[in-house]
Amino acid sequence: MELRIISPQEGGFVKEISWNNEELKKEISAKMADYRGLVFTDETIREAKKDRADLNKLKTAFEDERKRIKKLCMDPYNRFEQQVKEVIALIEEPIRMIDIQIKEVEQKKKEQKRKEIEELFSSIGFQPFVTLNQIWDEKWLNASVSMVKAEEQMRSRMYQISNDVLTIGKLQEFSFEAMEVYKKTLDLSKAIQEGQRLADIQKRKAEYEAEQRRKAEQRKAEQREAEQREAAERQRREQLKEERQRAEQEKTGEEQYAGQTPAEGSREPVQIQDPDRSDQGPKMHVIDFRVTATADQLKALKEFLTSNQIQYGPVPKEGE
Repeated sequence: MELRIISPQEGGFVKEISWNNEELKKEISAKMADYRGLVFTDETIREAKKDRADLNKLKTAFEDERKRIKKLCMDPYNRFEQQVKEVIALIEEPIRMIDIQIKEVEQKKKEQKRKEIEELFSSIGFQPFVTLNQIWDEKWLNASVSMVKAEEQMRSRMYQISNDVLTIGKLQEFSFEAMEVYKKTLDLSKAIQEGQRLADIQKRKAEYEAEQRRKAEQRKAEQREAEQREAAERQRREQLKEERQRAEQEKTGEEQYAGQTPAEGSREPVQIQDPDRSDQGPKMHVIDFRVTATADQLKALKEFLTSNQIQYGPVPKEGE
């Protein structure tokens, strides 16, 4: 069965459409040259519209003739094309039927081969976290790939996974987290990147915490220095206050005891016997002396004399 063209024969097809192409092109080019550089004004606008209408009419005439010739050429082809499509439709129906049956048979073979691959996967001894879907290669189901070839590729993948696990186990930090990523992806690069990412985070965290501790220690040191300066200042102010108070007390004491100070030149102690106590108890002595002391010391001296029942008083002036 073959398609044979009866009419027209090979030489009967239209190879070229002849028309006065060059003649019209020459005439129209000359005519169109008249419009180059032409400027229309308000007075000549009516002529411009007439020229435009004439040119559009000429253009439409050429377009109409082109479409007519195209229809004459295409009508036989369009009828031929439709007839061929009807014949092809008769052929395509059994093709579809046969294709369905072939696909059903191939699908059954693939399902059987998938079962064999699943059994092979279970028997090889992959790591417990590895699933068949993670290493699956759709090409294994092709008829061109034998079970021997599929097993070779599967074992090669198993050895690669074992080496990856050893590599991850040698990571100094975050090997557990990296392994968790690897279990999900079976991608060594992603697992190592995760370990490095976590290590970088830990490093930045340690640096941050160290910086915070340094700042806290610095703040404490500054606070201690401030407290020490404040304490020193308080002590200085209290010392100044005490010195001023002592000075004031000394001044007050000197004023209070000014009348009790011995006269100038009475530096030698004088002993005076009390006639009333000559025959009663221990012998009493009278001594005149000058005391130079602070107000506190004078107060203490006074308390000492009083507590010991020692009589005291101002030194009498000469002649008294």
